[in-house]
Amino acid sequence: MFFTDHTAAFAHIGRALRPGGRLAFICPQPAEPDGEETRTLGLLGSLLGRQDPRDDECGEQSSLSVPARVHEVLERAGYEQVTVTPATGSTVWGRDAADAVDFLLSRAGTGGSVPASTRAAMEDALRPYETGRGVVMRAGVWVVGAVRP
Repeated sequence: MFFTDHTAAFAHIGRALRPGGRLAFICPQPAEPDGEETRTLGLLGSLLGRQDPRDDECGEQSSLSVPARVHEVLERAGYEQVTVTPATGSTVWGRDAADAVDFLLSRAGTGGSVPASTRAAMEDALRPYETGRGVVMRAGVWVVGAVRP
């Protein structure tokens, strides 16, 4: 989902597949309005002074969160039998709250630099989701499949 030009990227991947070869990947569904991700990303966004908590995940990068866009991109890239199937599971954001904040700040365009009080508040917001597996939240994804003709 982080390719600058989705169609070109998937066409390039397709050239590595033999005819009849299958492409499979997952990409995020839009966050549920009242889900864990939305509440937590909303809080983190407000701590960073953003009105839209998903500012850094919108636009061209996450356009693959829309099934019609996935179909359009893959068909333009030369694939057939495109399927987009919803699935729900757990996402791991980091080993612990501090690691998850590092990850989120690396994507937020802050250069990882925020006041210590903001970092502490962000870690506090993520701490309820710390488990033995890391910082885990429920999320929806699309399981995408396609075939190179």
